[in-house]
Amino acid sequence: MYESYFKLLKETEKLLATLQQHELRFTLQRRDNSEISTFSKVHELVNPLIYLSLESQDGEKLCIKFGFEQGGDDYRFSHITAKFLRMLYKCTAIENTAFNIKDYINTDYIIVNCSELYECIEDSKHNLHTFKFIKYKQPATQRKRMLSVA
Repeated sequence: MYESYFKLLKETEKLLATLQQHELRFTLQRRDNSEISTFSKVHELVNPLIYLSLESQDGEKLCIKFGFEQGGDDYRFSHITAKFLRMLYKCTAIENTAFNIKDYINTDYIIVNCSELYECIEDSKHNLHTFKFIKYKQPATQRKRMLSVA
């Protein structure tokens, strides 16, 4: 479970790195190394577009919770959120894991207002998160196009 989650986290950070707008590469991350207990969070990433968390509801079984910003009429970032969902599926598919991890994806609720959650945590006086800025990395397709023109 840990391996799949942290692989997804790494891929999510790579995905966010492709965004040119620096404010969309801001993340708030929380990591708790204490013993797993009821309603504990092992790790959480909050970004204006994406939410990802590894947590326990019962103090025994870990689960992945996720979310993505719903753009309404603004479809500028739908390619990012769609790619995130495909990565979530790929990292948790039975073909890519040692056990059926799909049973560990919690969809009791899916966060659809990531930007509001980000602002709420950022403004909180009791913030347990650490700010992490993800450096921009030009997508491979754009780098290849620029090289072919040169």
